[in-house]
Amino acid sequence: MANHELENFPRPGVTVDLAILTVTGATALEPELRVLILDRDDPAGHALPGAFMRERATVADTVADVFARKVGIAPTRDVHPRLLRVFDDPDRDDRTWAISIAHAVSIPEDDLADARGMLVPVGADGELLDGGPLQFDHGAIVTAAAASLRERYEFRHRYADTLPDPDHFLPEPFTLHQLRKVHEAVVGTVLHKDNFNRRMKPFLEPVLDDDGEQVLADSVRGRPAGLYRRVS
Repeated sequence: MANHELENFPRPGVTVDLAILTVTGATALEPELRVLILDRDDPAGHALPGAFMRERATVADTVADVFARKVGIAPTRDVHPRLLRVFDDPDRDDRTWAISIAHAVSIPEDDLADARGMLVPVGADGELLDGGPLQFDHGAIVTAAAASLRERYEFRHRYADTLPDPDHFLPEPFTLHQLRKVHEAVVGTVLHKDNFNRRMKPFLEPVLDDDGEQVLADSVRGRPAGLYRRVS
């Protein structure tokens, strides 16, 4: 096909939109799954951070641009955006024909301390509990991101291993109770304590003092609990 023939095919604008997820209060009694939402002026409303891809830019370039210009932070540790899917409804943006290459990004709460926007709670069904509705189809992107995250945290199959807090929302060291609460915040349901502990312990190692005794948490209410870290 000659180059001039390509001009006969209209092309959509392409955006990269990020569902930035975190668990707030990860070491507290009631942690919550939340997503970062921005307050936009044009068009006015709430939306996920995102940007149109510039000419000859890559998706990775655009992700970095969104963090710098829209979110206002440079992540301080390794961040690995996960591709969700392409959202391509022709009517998703009434300003123009645009498709979205949507990603989910998991970031610990402390790393979002200086981020622009607000952290809005996400329900068990992936719906926003506040701050909605979102512009465009960003609500559907949040739902897809929450479902993708939930798959990594819940026990979906009897013989499939679920790692302890695989997206590292919870800082080390931690107690088994804190770890379970973070998993419950992500999956949106209460987990059986004994079953959870039994599934997690093969992937954890106790924090030991100089005498080889397990270190106990001194800031947790109730009976002192042992501290753990993830097995390397």
